[in-house]
Amino acid sequence: MDESQTLTWRPRELPGVEVVAERGAAYTRRHVRLDTGYAIKITLGGAPPPMRYRGRVHDSAAPGMVTVVEPDEVVYSLGRDATTHRLFSHILVVDAGLMPAGAGRADRPRFRELRYHDRALFDGIAVLHSSLAHGDDRLTLQSTLTGLLDNLVSRHATAPGAVSPVLRPRALRQVRELLHDRLDDNIGLDELASVAGCGKHHLIRSFQHAYGVPPHRYRNLLRLARARSLLAVGRSVAEVAAELGFFDQSHLNRHFRQSYGMSAGAYAKAVR
Repeated sequence: MDESQTLTWRPRELPGVEVVAERGAAYTRRHVRLDTGYAIKITLGGAPPPMRYRGRVHDSAAPGMVTVVEPDEVVYSLGRDATTHRLFSHILVVDAGLMPAGAGRADRPRFRELRYHDRALFDGIAVLHSSLAHGDDRLTLQSTLTGLLDNLVSRHATAPGAVSPVLRPRALRQVRELLHDRLDDNIGLDELASVAGCGKHHLIRSFQHAYGVPPHRYRNLLRLARARSLLAVGRSVAEVAAELGFFDQSHLNRHFRQSYGMSAGAYAKAVR
């Protein structure tokens, strides 16, 4: 593989995750890969080569497909030459302990197939990569990752972890109150799960069941509502972004436009 066309990094907001972006990476027959975590890959374009995996040859992945390689499995590229197979893709390599199942080797999720046609899962992985590129906060990134791993396991694993019952209302209220009280903090999903007394996957399912959205989206909606109030009384967009924990003005504007159809600056002019 042509490493000059591949970007790899480990986001500090997502411990146990490695992110790979292939931008026209060239594969040859010599390329062999093994990961100790789950390699979850979406094909965006290009001409990916056939692959040998678990003793079988698999045809090229079409754009829009999701490829899942289990930990400690060897994948061989069967590309003919470096010019034939150039690939545009996003890959997440996720530690097995982050999957919604037991941490041991015997009870981790297993996947019968190598590739899946799942548009919602594909879009979820693309959203996570976009969120990383835009510098979204820790809670948003961790919640997005947890949600897509839940979807992957519940839809496609042959031995998914058991789904826990919905959390009791008091635990969810404590999580919601913490989000209200620490609106500007870069709070993590681990802390919210600790407050609720449950695992991260269980928390996201229960919170969404109770309030209609996962914790990070609820917190973002709170921030945007507060931003409207501050902008209406004359605070600048820069001040509001800094006070409410947004990375910068463009970060606030992106979320503001998604929710209200206009930038924060345009809203401020309209209501003053």
